[in-house]
Amino acid sequence: MRKYAIYLGILATASLPACLQSTTAAQAADANTADVNGQTDTASGDTSTGPVVWQTNPVNAPTAMHLTWQHDPATTVTVQWTTAATDLKGYTPKAWFDTKANAGADGAKMTFSAAQTATGAGELYYQSLVAGDTTGPQYLTWTVELTGLTPDTDYVLRAGTWSDYKNGAFIQPDLTQEVMTFHTAPKKGTRQPVKVVLAGDSRGGNALITANADRLAAIGAAFWVFNGDFTDMGLQEQWDAWFLAMHPILNGAPLMPVQGNHEVFPPMYYGQFALPVNAGVPDNYTEHAWSMNYANIHVVGLDSTSAAAASDQAAWLDADLTAARADADIDWIVVAMHYPAYSACTNHGSTAWVQKYWVPLFEKHNVDLVFAGHDHNYERTWPWVNNNKAAKGPVYVVAGGFFADGYTNGSDIWTATSTHGNKHNYVVMTVNDKKLDFTAYSGDGATTLDQYSIQK
Repeated sequence: MRKYAIYLGILATASLPACLQSTTAAQAADANTADVNGQTDTASGDTSTGPVVWQTNPVNAPTAMHLTWQHDPATTVTVQWTTAATDLKGYTPKAWFDTKANAGADGAKMTFSAAQTATGAGELYYQSLVAGDTTGPQYLTWTVELTGLTPDTDYVLRAGTWSDYKNGAFIQPDLTQEVMTFHTAPKKGTRQPVKVVLAGDSRGGNALITANADRLAAIGAAFWVFNGDFTDMGLQEQWDAWFLAMHPILNGAPLMPVQGNHEVFPPMYYGQFALPVNAGVPDNYTEHAWSMNYANIHVVGLDSTSAAAASDQAAWLDADLTAARADADIDWIVVAMHYPAYSACTNHGSTAWVQKYWVPLFEKHNVDLVFAGHDHNYERTWPWVNNNKAAKGPVYVVAGGFFADGYTNGSDIWTATSTHGNKHNYVVMTVNDKKLDFTAYSGDGATTLDQYSIQK
């Protein structure tokens, strides 16, 4: 179940009445009954093509489906979605999953058992500027965390709800017919190739996202990191449009986000995503600041939206980076935030509070890559320490052009390269053992904007 500090949802679950039965293609004569998180489902282990009717009640149809992580990416994944219905007492969110090797890429051979299902909870959140204000429009996200997964394994899943499963039949199902796919991380410390896409600042660029989404999904990233400013204002209809445009990408890879300044209604942003709850993060920054380990990479997400936020997260960040650098399993540290430490763009430029509170920590702990947006162009610095070019040290990348309107690039003493934002951009980072490569592309993928490598 998801944990919240400042944007506390009202959580409740209950089973639905069993009033409609839909029969699978394979009936399970030898099924055994298993209690699944309070729901008595009959678990067969037989191959199931799913229900004949996937949707029983249209208001329960899952939409805006996406994956994140709250805990170890090697053994867990979190799936979230929304429905038109907002009755917390009349819907139990569930996920049904199987390995791709067993089920096939399209899930046609998925088997059903208690061990292959998980249930979760719903969270109500509100369109408000401050935490705790429940006077604005109300919305709902369903969250289910899958645990006990096998590391470095391809999975398929379907999510939604059903009231029961007996003798090879789903009863009152409201499930996605299309499967989601994901790959669990290798065990922490594993040194094998990992591909990650870094992007940010889409802000109304949904038509261009849609036009490029299938090609971007085909990159086959293990996960995406998004540096904020998903929409223009963060209204729910804008979130819905963004998730729809991103569907081909989000249907096959988890996305780990950080907040930007255009997430104008913070409770709306934090209502969309379940994120790691790290020990030591100040209570009012739960999920604003997070970190996780994927193979030999330590990834940190920060809330850079104000000087107060930067100051308040600094002690936790120092402790987190200290632990990561002392961990023999971790070779690389990558930090994501919205406001850039260094930017020569003519629109916003560098961020004083990031330089004051966090840059000394990035230098102290020899962070490898600091990824930001906010300025809608592309820029990479030299390794930069004590305001000078260095042989090694943090490299700062601004990639704020994921189809938002472009800004004019600039150049300063720290700038190794920069490109106007009218080309749009995203970055593909590949880590393989002690080498990190990243390539910046134009939004349409036709032009290579930059290539850079770090070898340890």
